[in-house]
Amino acid sequence: MTTKVFLRADGHNKIGLGHIVRSLALAKMLQQDFDCYFLVQEPGEAIVRMVNEAGCTLIGLKANTDLEQEAHLITDRYLTGQEIVVLDGYHFTTTYQEILRKSACKLVCIDDIHQTHFVADVLINHTSGIKTSAYSAATHTQFHLGLAYALLRQPFLKAARQKKRNPPTSETVAFICMGGADPINATLRALQSCEKKASIQSCKVVIGSAYMHLASLEAFKQQSRLQINLYGNLSADKMVELMSTCDLAICPPSTVSLEYLCVGHKLYLFQTADNQSHLYQYLIHQGLALGWEDFVGDKRELQPFTAIDASELDGYSDKRLLKIFRQLDYDLHCRFRQARPDDMLQYWTWANDPETRMQSFQKDPIKLEDHRQWYQQQLDNPKIMLYILEYKNQPIGQVRFSVNGFALLNYSIAPAFRGRSLGTHMLRGAIQRLQTDLQEPINVIGYVKKENEASNRALTRLGFQRVAHEKEEQSFKYLLIAG
Repeated sequence: MTTKVFLRADGHNKIGLGHIVRSLALAKMLQQDFDCYFLVQEPGEAIVRMVNEAGCTLIGLKANTDLEQEAHLITDRYLTGQEIVVLDGYHFTTTYQEILRKSACKLVCIDDIHQTHFVADVLINHTSGIKTSAYSAATHTQFHLGLAYALLRQPFLKAARQKKRNPPTSETVAFICMGGADPINATLRALQSCEKKASIQSCKVVIGSAYMHLASLEAFKQQSRLQINLYGNLSADKMVELMSTCDLAICPPSTVSLEYLCVGHKLYLFQTADNQSHLYQYLIHQGLALGWEDFVGDKRELQPFTAIDASELDGYSDKRLLKIFRQLDYDLHCRFRQARPDDMLQYWTWANDPETRMQSFQKDPIKLEDHRQWYQQQLDNPKIMLYILEYKNQPIGQVRFSVNGFALLNYSIAPAFRGRSLGTHMLRGAIQRLQTDLQEPINVIGYVKKENEASNRALTRLGFQRVAHEKEEQSFKYLLIAG
């Protein structure tokens, strides 16, 4: 059964739809591995449509200011301890988090203002310029901070990977988007400034479903010299297409600014909320954007940013975030056990997998009778430790240690689970299990063929050090010092 991810976020005309949009972006990154459910208080029509279009399941919650009561309801009704819960919002207190974690689920918090103490397993902040020292968090909390973890929709990530920028147009076209709600009507203020810039001829304005100032916007449009085109309910693909036709953008320092940086040219930041200050300062300091007070709109200033090519906004945040959630899933559902006699055929099947044989030092297929004899010898040898890793009670990998003053490592992963960030997790757990069973620390040695990139990365991440040995032309030798 596929693991469930519950994403708890809200959106309406007072707070906008930012939390919903970035949580939906995260859900799309995870859908190849997980079933995603949204928990939203009193979801409006726009949110219902967005969640349905994303292929997620929407669970409407009643409006409730008693957050502890809500946390207990979610725990009792939806959680069994086998799920991952994501909280995206500033009102999810420490107590709220603690109630959810009592179910034994894995908890992820998305936060960019660090105003509460966190007990989550993972904390994600996709803005930059914030260090872990700014947070109060439990010792077990893992931090993933910065644009490398940008919560952006797939068309924007694709654009960031391609690093293509259309040349400036013959007319200066401004893109304006102040988020889904824009309660202070910053959209109108941006248009008023554009009208004063003779170099700007037209503006393409995106308003959200929660925008409440349409009448004043239409009135300005009727009397303005600018050619103003209004857009709403755009898909991510259409938004990329629209952004790419503009020479500059005026946006708040929020997700929409990061989206424009993946696609467009000059970016001017119009701060509309206190929680945007960190991203504002970072983008200005890195030369990725200009402040509103520097708004010029001059054609000579409309050259594409080159700094974006060297930034963390590389378009691969989806792969990084999927890896993080896979590790949480493995923590929930992976268990080690010692190998048994009835695992013999499973070991033989894994050993004769073509990829396994190619990465082995002995490439010939293994006969069943030879394997049967070898396997029984391994089980009978007290210096051989055989472990099987199970995921949801399904065997998915094996680790073997030959103990003789040190532990010589051998391992393999079932073909269906390769390329899923499992190697490091499996080896770390197996080494911990070995030391527990031996009741003492022990050095571990592993040999890896030079062309086996995945295994070389896995051992390096675990702290193995490469050491010299007699057959260096064929393989690398790694040593992990116990302690």
